Amino acid sequence: MTSPQQLPPADDLYLAAHDGIGGRMLVSGHVLGIGLGAALLGELMFWRRIQLTSESSLQVIDAQPTTDAATAAVLRRLVESPGPHGLRQWIMHLSTGLATGLIEHRLTAAGVLRRETKRRLLSTNTSLVFADPLSPGQPAIRIRTRLSYNESLEIPDLMLAGLFLATGLDQLVFDTLNPRDRARLSDQFRRNLPQPLHHLVSWTRTVAAESATVGIS
Repeated sequence: MTSPQQLPPADDLYLAAHDGIGGRMLVSGHVLGIGLGAALLGELMFWRRIQLTSESSLQVIDAQPTTDAATAAVLRRLVESPGPHGLRQWIMHLSTGLATGLIEHRLTAAGVLRRETKRRLLSTNTSLVFADPLSPGQPAIRIRTRLSYNESLEIPDLMLAGLFLATGLDQLVFDTLNPRDRARLSDQFRRNLPQPLHHLVSWTRTVAAESATVGIS
């Protein structure tokens, strides 16, 4: 799926959506869940376990579990649920906390996140912190650097950049992109991003916009 040193897209999205030093989330928890749910569905496309049957529907084409716990869990839910499977409905379903929990577990298992317990006078508080405070900035830095050198982004990074745009995260992580590099990104979207992933990004944008309209945070 990705080079050994590169995390899966959903993990990279989680990283980019946080401030590594303070751990602050840069978008709302619900919007992050929307992006992570879409990213996990995209990963299942990379695993060739699901495919789109139209711009708004998907189907399982291989029920064999992946070797990754997060995508295997999503695939199992798809297999156990009666179809047809609407892309919008599944992004919304995964956004309710399921996707975030799966990715936090995957990142903890990989050592990217760790649990930290702080003891107070009358209570204790356990939270997830980044093992390397610089790690959240790496996914966006990688994409920005490749664009600045006019290099082609790999498909997972193109999808990741699309999810930045769909969730509004681009306003923070792409704020330093100059017009030339933005044009390069747009051109790569047009030429290189497979059509199913275009639909995935489009529906992610729609669901995120809907959540903003009804005030879900």
